[in-house]
Amino acid sequence: MNPVFSACYWRAEGSKFSRQPLAWGALAALWVVLLVTAVSAGLDARAWRSDAAQDAVQHAARLEKAVEQFRAGPPPGPARAVATYQLGRGELGSTRMPVDAGLALGIQRLAVLPVRLKASLDSRHVDARDPGPLRNPMLADAALPGLPAMVALLLPLVALVLCAGLVQEEREQGRLALLRLQSRHGVGPVLVAALGWRFIALWGVAVAATLPALALDPGATARVALQWSAALGIFCAFWVVVGGVVSCAPLSGAASMLAALGIWLVLTFAVPAALVQRAGDREPMPSRLAAVLAIRHAQQEGEDNETELARAWYAAHPEVPAKLPPAWPASFVPRVLAQDRELQPLAQDFQERRSAQAVFVGRWSWSSPGLALVLFGQRLAGTDAARHAHYLERVDAFEADWREFLVPRVMDLQGMGAGQVEALPRFGR
Repeated sequence: MNPVFSACYWRAEGSKFSRQPLAWGALAALWVVLLVTAVSAGLDARAWRSDAAQDAVQHAARLEKAVEQFRAGPPPGPARAVATYQLGRGELGSTRMPVDAGLALGIQRLAVLPVRLKASLDSRHVDARDPGPLRNPMLADAALPGLPAMVALLLPLVALVLCAGLVQEEREQGRLALLRLQSRHGVGPVLVAALGWRFIALWGVAVAATLPALALDPGATARVALQWSAALGIFCAFWVVVGGVVSCAPLSGAASMLAALGIWLVLTFAVPAALVQRAGDREPMPSRLAAVLAIRHAQQEGEDNETELARAWYAAHPEVPAKLPPAWPASFVPRVLAQDRELQPLAQDFQERRSAQAVFVGRWSWSSPGLALVLFGQRLAGTDAARHAHYLERVDAFEADWREFLVPRVMDLQGMGAGQVEALPRFGR
């Protein structure tokens, strides 16, 4: 039998590990903290899905109310055109970012990103605040870190406390020579068995403490739970191996713990921060001051050329009878469209730079196990940077359909009929 898998070594090390109250105290503390975080994340995910379902109900109620309003409202004419404009800038154009089955593993992202945008006949680019450059995923954007970040921050500390000084402890207690004499195959199989039990304990605690987050989320699936458990296994194995390697170094017990702490600090904080900084240097964000000036210029140009913009719109749409000089809201809508044509490239530049930063960080995330775990959790949740960028693209496409449907009915100063309200574009269809 391979000495590494010899049952006697595993029985002896298991018995020794079971009689270490400090180790079990550290594991218990880790379990409590992760469980509290997991329950909070699971309840937040449940609330998000409940709100999403309520949004669908409210949208249906708003649509039914709008149909009745237009059916009983004024005849086609300026008053109905105003009602059409108000509907076009109301809540019927609201959207919500789609999420995946692992929402509880990335729910905190929804608090710091624009994930409930609205297609409108007003300009989103004038009032909306861009989220800015990519932030360090290991640091909290709001409140406490998410569940994967808490695992990435705390589990390595417990793993290193359990594993980093194993050989040094035996040597400093005067038992290392005796251990070598008693073991026919040297210290290696004993160390493997000791690390194996610690891996099993760490992985078991991590799984037991974090899976309640998925259990509380009605949208979670068994596949996501298995994927997350596998990721936790890889993460635990990495830090147990790091602790085992440090324990074999020719250092004192105190020096080995300091070395382990230094490795944790570098991989958990320094590397992610360096990657985010490097990503920002490679793909710098456009100037916010330039963006503010561009917005003000677009607004001023629209106000100064309101009639000319309306005239140009009618010329580009000969199927709509021209109403000149334009009356509100036909005088206002072309101004908004012109503003967005000028501001859309700027907003797109912000998004493309942020997406490029996220791609760079994701490509190098393997250099920080904690960062890789956090990003993996976001991908399971459907709240990662790529999914958010896709959501923004879908909102832009939806808004283009929304305006294509509504603007001509405002500009002809006749408005919509009740049947046309029912045919309004829907997000995601």
